[in-house]
Amino acid sequence: MSPRTFIVKYDRPSATYVPGENITGCVIIILNESKSVRGLASVYWTTTRTENDINGKPVTVTDHHHATEKYFSIEQSLLRKSPENDRVELPEGQSEYYFSFQLPMNIPCSFEHEVGYIRYTAKAIVDIPWRFDWWTKTAFTVVAPFDLNSISHQCMGIDDETSKDYCCCCINKGSIHVRIKVPSLGYVPGQFIMTEVISDVKSSSINVTKISTKLEEVITFYAHGSTKREEITIQKNQDDGPIGTHHQTNLKLYVPPIPPSNLDNCSIIQLKYRLRVHVHVSGMHKKIDKKYPIFIGTIPLFSSSWTPWTQTNDTQPSAPIIDQEPSVSIPMPISIPGFVKPSGKITNLPSIPQPNFNESQTPNPSLPLGWNMPPPSYEECMQKANNIKDDDDSNSVYGADQPFAPRYPVFNFMFPHPPK
Repeated sequence: MSPRTFIVKYDRPSATYVPGENITGCVIIILNESKSVRGLASVYWTTTRTENDINGKPVTVTDHHHATEKYFSIEQSLLRKSPENDRVELPEGQSEYYFSFQLPMNIPCSFEHEVGYIRYTAKAIVDIPWRFDWWTKTAFTVVAPFDLNSISHQCMGIDDETSKDYCCCCINKGSIHVRIKVPSLGYVPGQFIMTEVISDVKSSSINVTKISTKLEEVITFYAHGSTKREEITIQKNQDDGPIGTHHQTNLKLYVPPIPPSNLDNCSIIQLKYRLRVHVHVSGMHKKIDKKYPIFIGTIPLFSSSWTPWTQTNDTQPSAPIIDQEPSVSIPMPISIPGFVKPSGKITNLPSIPQPNFNESQTPNPSLPLGWNMPPPSYEECMQKANNIKDDDDSNSVYGADQPFAPRYPVFNFMFPHPPK
């Protein structure tokens, strides 16, 4: 007889935690009749190469790459047998067995991808004498804090200029001058990346046909000397025109619930983000392609240039906010190596929405002093696992066939107005 219900239930509905936090919950078993019982990060992919066999004929060989890191393993006994008998009677109906354990501090953030993942799970096992054991499994999210204020010097905005000359059969067809302005390179989910692009065409035969921006995720997987790189477009936006010889456009990209940059404390998965700007031109001419690093954090940049914001919903946060004191460094635009620095003073960068500080209101005690904003909500990432079954799990593990999507903090910022 198998249990009617066998689940691990966390006290926190979202099952989202930070390193070092206590996780509490219970194992729920519902039986139709009484029963006597006894009391990681992984990456995998394949590559194909062609070799010659002993006869000199080409053959296809598939290499399997696999690497695993185990961050912690905690085991607790929830059913305690008596000294006289090695068995325990599970009663008919519903039984609940409570657990509590503390997460280590130096563990990486949860992450899901079809090639590799950082996944945290809890398993419950009931030892059945002379029968197959009962197993149940469920996943939870760990959000490792990443305070953008700790790298504020890398989050400074950019004001970049580039020019491109076009020729055909050694005949000069003219040129295009492009200026790209981004107010900051550091964001948290819920914010908008505002990009201002100004194009100036000096040609009678070439014109700009489209201007586009993308937020891209760049993931590198490592396994015993081999690497695999994946690039994913998270968000995109574009201006299809009409675009004149002198054109200015403001494109915004919403930062959805995604894991923070870097994945610290994980050596087999590297995660980075970038902003990509394309200026497409007519004919067979090559487009202008510019890339800028973007840092995604869990704590917004602290700025003295506050702009109003508003909460977009009335839902309560499903996990605690991350309590870290931000510095008061204010990011300012800088030049990036390889980019042309414009002459004169950098001005009129597009603005980004920031938390509002109001001295007349009581600040949230869980947030750093000077931050008057509600804690973030925790929302599911669009990258999810179809199931949480491991290679050593049998088909009879309860819950292993369920999909799982990590949850990440999303701040409720006001919808931004394009800069004028």
